[in-house]
Amino acid sequence: MNKLKTFQKKEIAGALLLLAIFILPIVSLAGGNKKIYVDADANGIQNGSEEHPYGKISQALKGAKKNAEVHISSGIYRENIVIPKGVEIFGSDKDKVIVKAKNSSLPAVKMNHKTEINKVTVEGGRYGIVIDDGDRASVIECVVKNNKRDGIKIKEARVNDKYKANIIETLIKDNGRSGIYSQKRRLVLIDNEIYGNGSDGVDIEKGSAAWIKGNRINHNGGSGLKLTLDGSEIWTKGNTYHSNEREGMEINAYGGAGRIDVNKSKFYKNDRYGITKIERNYFGKTVWGGLTIRDNNIFWNNKKANISDKIKI
Repeated sequence: MNKLKTFQKKEIAGALLLLAIFILPIVSLAGGNKKIYVDADANGIQNGSEEHPYGKISQALKGAKKNAEVHISSGIYRENIVIPKGVEIFGSDKDKVIVKAKNSSLPAVKMNHKTEINKVTVEGGRYGIVIDDGDRASVIECVVKNNKRDGIKIKEARVNDKYKANIIETLIKDNGRSGIYSQKRRLVLIDNEIYGNGSDGVDIEKGSAAWIKGNRINHNGGSGLKLTLDGSEIWTKGNTYHSNEREGMEINAYGGAGRIDVNKSKFYKNDRYGITKIERNYFGKTVWGGLTIRDNNIFWNNKKANISDKIKI
């Protein structure tokens, strides 16, 4: 328990630090950060300066080095982009800076290690955003919508802070499969709105560590939040799950020990259960001791029941 409390405190502290960084006004930083500018209406000389911005994001990223900041003006950018290691992207307005995949069979945006994307709409790709395996990345105040498969696909990495994926204050909607699909790794999901996706709102594979707080997950074609107990350390607090076509939260177990904590959340009008527990193997009762559904959660109008008995599959 002490270990889990320490994990929770570290995740909260890290998330608060991230929010502080992005809420404070952006200022020029010492240490050689280079700012590169992009404007869809650029013409004539284009060298990436504020006076002569590039016309395409990919032009800016081609020569961007570690610690570079790419600042993007309003416009529609019909391209698939790959963010190089250590580069940050800042849009001027998340509703007016639109990366629309030119090639719909590729991700609209691919993120490498220690990259960030802020205040950008991403749409029209096979996936909206792909965070590659073994990479740390942050998606802040973006819109990810209308992609063929998952809105955000997060590939496997070691479960520690060095490779953490942060999704914060982002709208993820109307994607063909899950809003967020993550393989095994460490995650922070805070204050996102995730709705209208074809499958689950959020699907996280077993063995992951996550802090999931303040998200609104609704009207998805599968379950709102899909988790697996085995090997996981997942803390959820202050989320809302409603009107999903399956469960508000689906918790699967194959027989391995793990920890999932459900705290101060609302579950209502889901088409099956508020929370469902699915046994996908035969094992002893002690495994489910790793699941804590606290009394401070609120349930109403879930069609089958608020919390299911164990369902064996």
